[in-house]
Amino acid sequence: MPRLLIAAAALALAASPARAQDERAPIYVSSSPHSDVQQLPRDIADEVIRYFNAAGTVRFSGITRLPTATGIDGDVAVLGGPVTLAGRISGSLYVINSDVTFEPGAVVGGNVLVVGGTIEGQSNVSVGGQVRSYRDVLRYRRAADELVYAPQREGLIRWRHQRADESHVSFVLALGGTYNRVEGAPIVFGPRLMLRLSESLRFVGDARFITRTGESFSFDEGEYGYRLKGELALGSRVRNVGFGVRAYDEVSPIESWPLREYEAGWAAFLLRSDYRDWYRQRGYGVYVALRPSKQVALTVEGREEDVFSQASNSPWALFNSSETWRENPPVSDGTYRSLVVDLHVDTRDDKSYPSSGVFLNAEFESSDGRNITGTVDPNLVCVTTPCVPASLQDGQLTFQRAWLDARTYLRLTPAGRIGLRLAGGGKLGGDDLPLQRRVSLGFPDPLPGYNFRALSCGGEAFAGSPALCDRAIVAQVELRTHLGFDFGPDWASDWGDDDAAERWEPFHVSGPDIVAFADAGYAWSVGSGPNQLPANQLPSLGLWQPDIGIGLDLGPIGAYFAKSIGPANHPVTFTVRMGRRF
Repeated sequence: MPRLLIAAAALALAASPARAQDERAPIYVSSSPHSDVQQLPRDIADEVIRYFNAAGTVRFSGITRLPTATGIDGDVAVLGGPVTLAGRISGSLYVINSDVTFEPGAVVGGNVLVVGGTIEGQSNVSVGGQVRSYRDVLRYRRAADELVYAPQREGLIRWRHQRADESHVSFVLALGGTYNRVEGAPIVFGPRLMLRLSESLRFVGDARFITRTGESFSFDEGEYGYRLKGELALGSRVRNVGFGVRAYDEVSPIESWPLREYEAGWAAFLLRSDYRDWYRQRGYGVYVALRPSKQVALTVEGREEDVFSQASNSPWALFNSSETWRENPPVSDGTYRSLVVDLHVDTRDDKSYPSSGVFLNAEFESSDGRNITGTVDPNLVCVTTPCVPASLQDGQLTFQRAWLDARTYLRLTPAGRIGLRLAGGGKLGGDDLPLQRRVSLGFPDPLPGYNFRALSCGGEAFAGSPALCDRAIVAQVELRTHLGFDFGPDWASDWGDDDAAERWEPFHVSGPDIVAFADAGYAWSVGSGPNQLPANQLPSLGLWQPDIGIGLDLGPIGAYFAKSIGPANHPVTFTVRMGRRF
């Protein structure tokens, strides 16, 4: 949303009347024959890339709208979308890999070219030049802030389209999660089924068996797991409503934001440093997913699951083999029935190396726990047994929590970009949060200038240094400038239909970027006691713990120095990150 407001302001500042046209140009629609490989003709791809990379082109990414009575002087290119035009553009408009909708009064002084999308509202727009539309997407990779043509091999394209349009069965054997001190390497294997029942109805089934290698391959209870899912999707592959059910027995992280999954896994595998804590979930869920576009998804799910504490095992690590693994803290064992609502919005121009767009993930959870055998208060001193906190005398636990992660990326100059992030959340109401829903802040992410879990609300006094805070909030800003050094094979960063997730590209160096950054955050418990804040109060700015830093980002690997500048005097820290910080 901040990105949209900024874009709208920029458009308003650039507003100027554009020459109205009395004639409407015809619309030409082209696409490769369905019997052949669907790939944009090379001459059109070259034209689009030259246009986008031109110094005088005004570029936008993600959801873009030009309101009535506003306008832009010059040529405009939009990467992603969707695009809605009700105002005026004095030059040409090129829309890449998205749909465009023209509203009454829209004016384009030059040409209109849409690739990888469709045109709606053709009768509403006055166009001074030619209008063309190609359904086939532009295949590209990023080179700093420019696009480079990166066609996919015909065999791969043909295989992808066949899999997308036809029923098929595949079998997966892969590493199924993050290497960690509880599971070791979780190996998954099993079939995946896609049935095309009609033009607008698909069934997707997925069955994955998980074997946990933390100690040894075993079929004992808890030494294996599974993920089963079946979904009926009504609509197209991009825009649909899904009705699904899933069952699972898997080991999950208590906090998912200290490093990305693959970063946390490599830290454990190489250095014997596991920065996350883990617990086991076994249950099922029924959900409805609304996906109005490729960029937006809203999911509502009801879950019933059993939660189990897990002890650390002794998986192998490449270095520091003489050291022992950090103890894995216990959680609040029991049975939980939950309603979870998740909103996901992602308009970034690139999932791994964004320079524009917005990322938003918001989650709300309301849970009722029963038969709770674990504790929610590690500070409890037992005099008699059984040892149960007052809030768990009846074995019941009811709570509500929310979480938000909002990011926006802006291009300041051809080589300079700025990234902004605000994230946090925690307890909203109800009883004490179970230990598997507590939070903390510190090294190595998202406050790298501080010690590991420097803000943990007393967790450092217990084995494993658990996260014990009810709420956390953090703000991050980074300014980066590209030094114009880029090499690597095109296939290392092909743009494709499966680009929804972040990826790590160790063979394509897209830096270096010089990165200057600052972070600030705070984590706290809710209450009226010492070092606590009331439920209706956020921490004052004086409580936030800031740090600053500088680093060199080569693309696949970045090295960063950070220093706390708050009241606590922490030494300078050094971290190596795989990909962007956020």
